[in-house]
Amino acid sequence: MGILLPFLRPSGRDRKPPVPLNLRERVQVCVQIAAILAILALVPRMVAKASAAPDVSGVAPNIHANLLANGPTKAGGVPGATGANTVDLASFHGQIVVLDFWATWCGPCNITSPILDGFAKAHAAEGVTVLGISTDNDEDDVRTWLTRHRVSYVIAHDGDGTAGRAFGVSNLPTLVIIDRLGNIRARRVGVTQRAELERLLAAVR
Repeated sequence: MGILLPFLRPSGRDRKPPVPLNLRERVQVCVQIAAILAILALVPRMVAKASAAPDVSGVAPNIHANLLANGPTKAGGVPGATGANTVDLASFHGQIVVLDFWATWCGPCNITSPILDGFAKAHAAEGVTVLGISTDNDEDDVRTWLTRHRVSYVIAHDGDGTAGRAFGVSNLPTLVIIDRLGNIRARRVGVTQRAELERLLAAVR
C-alpha cells in the first residue's frame, strides 16, 4: 500500500522507521502543496450553481470597459458605445441589460457563455442586451478566448477592475439584470440556466 492510515499501520517491532525524504522529494512535496493552495484560493471566486445575492436593488452604477467583440465599428453604431473601443453602460438606458462578469480561466463562466449566447440571440430584437465584462488581468487572454468561442453578445474588458468593484463582484460568474430605467432588478452568482434567465427577463419586462 502506498499510504497507510494510522489505524492500519503495523505496530510494535513490525513497524519500520520512517525514511527521510531526500532534497528532490522535498521539493516535489512543496510544489504539490503550493499547487493545491493556489487552486483552493480560486475556489471562492468560482461558483458552479447559481444563487441569489444580496443588495439587488437600486440604480446601477455607470461603468466603462474596453470593447473587444460584437460592438460598433465607430461611435454611435449601437447603444452603449461611447467610442470605437469603449462601452458605456449608461448609454444602454431604455434597454434590458444582462450584465455578466466572467473570466477566461473560470470553469463555471465557460459553462455560462453558450447559455448567454443562445439567450442573446433569442431576444436581440426585443431590446435586450447581454454584456459580458471580462475580469481577466490580461486583455490578450480574452482575445485568444474569443478566437475559440464565437459568441454573439458584446464582450468588454474591465482591465483595472473598476467595473467589478462598482458592482461589488467577489465571485465569478456574477450576473446582474438591469431594467429599462437603469435599475438593478436581480443578481445571480454561479451558472444561471436558460430557464432562470427567461424567468428573470419576464419579471422585468
